Amino acid sequence: MLLSFFQLSLAIRNVWPKRMSLKAFAALYLLLLLAGMPVTLLACIPYGLFGILVAVCIFGLAVSRDTAPQNVCMGMMGAVLAVLTDNLLSNLLNMMIPMDLSNQQDISFGVVLIRILLFYFITLLCGRLLKKLLLSGKGVFRLSQTWYLIDAVLLLLITIYLFDNLIPGQDGSFGKMIYNNVLHVSGYLLVMLFLFLAMRRSYLEQIQTEAKQKSLRDLQDYTHNLEVMYHGLRSFKHDYVNILLSLSGYIENGDMNELKGYFENKIFPTKNLIDQGDYKLNQLSHIGVLEIKSLLSAKMIYAHDSGIDVTIDIPDKVDSFLIDTVDLARILGIFLDNAMEAALETKQPQIGLHIIPNGNGVSITISNSFRDNGEALHRLKQKGFSTKTGHQGIGLSNAQKIIRSYDNVLWETTMQCDCFVQHMELADRKE
Repeated sequence: MLLSFFQLSLAIRNVWPKRMSLKAFAALYLLLLLAGMPVTLLACIPYGLFGILVAVCIFGLAVSRDTAPQNVCMGMMGAVLAVLTDNLLSNLLNMMIPMDLSNQQDISFGVVLIRILLFYFITLLCGRLLKKLLLSGKGVFRLSQTWYLIDAVLLLLITIYLFDNLIPGQDGSFGKMIYNNVLHVSGYLLVMLFLFLAMRRSYLEQIQTEAKQKSLRDLQDYTHNLEVMYHGLRSFKHDYVNILLSLSGYIENGDMNELKGYFENKIFPTKNLIDQGDYKLNQLSHIGVLEIKSLLSAKMIYAHDSGIDVTIDIPDKVDSFLIDTVDLARILGIFLDNAMEAALETKQPQIGLHIIPNGNGVSITISNSFRDNGEALHRLKQKGFSTKTGHQGIGLSNAQKIIRSYDNVLWETTMQCDCFVQHMELADRKE
């Protein structure tokens, strides 16, 4: 028994995605011994073998969360490889060594030693081939969803084999049929539950990763535009000195008419140039959450560059928004994208952003000019509905789904005087 579980642990170790330490190998060996007790002590073969399979999966999930789906897959493959290799070597050695000769103590020890060595090298070679084929990180194997699907299929196939071929019972009996059906359904439900939880975890991790990557890109844009504004300020300071020097000549000569003409024709028009570069990012300095600040700055700068008149009003410091920043970034991204698209359809595109902290939380208002098409407000929030050609119409419905998951967020949408307004109240949960 000890030798069998040692070989099983050895096969799993040889196909493991990463190098397995001695401590992890010992933990795997003890876990398999514990899971195999129903087989060795209670003769519950199908249940015990299924328990060993579950133990392999649990070990794969617990060792490393980064490569959990690969660990589970390669662990199950290692278990199958161990069974196949052991049966192959048993048949091969029985054919090569006579039974009466192998029963001798000295020869029997040598046969066991040769068998372990052959088992090790065969599983090591097969493990390297499997890792080269499956762990290359190319094609569909770079997606975690692919590994979760492979895990579910392997677990389901092995479960069917165990319960179909090793289940005890009377042949052809009605009781065995019910017994097998119950076990099959239980196995299917277990596998589907594992697949559902794994896919859900993968989906959530993917959303968080995409949100973090987008926040990083927005932060880079924010930093770039700050640098541009800083260089513009330095240039203006240099030009300001030259402007003063040019004015001093007229003042010294007392030529007020020439000074007035120079000011109106040369100096005053520079106001427009200064205003064009003013993105009002100083208001965004009141946002204390870096992810939200970078998102808002990137959206506002893009809106300004698109020819939209931008108004930002954030009078006081805002250090938190009382909901998950990833969810808030998704909501604000949807609102601002829709606001920019709608504003650009009007003759005088305008967007307003107002974030006002209050005693109970934060008030966020996004307004934009829009062309009234006579659509009802409730239809705009329906999934699949969109007033824009070629759009899927899932933005506001996704935002509504996120907002409904919070009991401290109030959302109101209004349309008045060719102005579309999205208003949210983020209240303190303690209130």
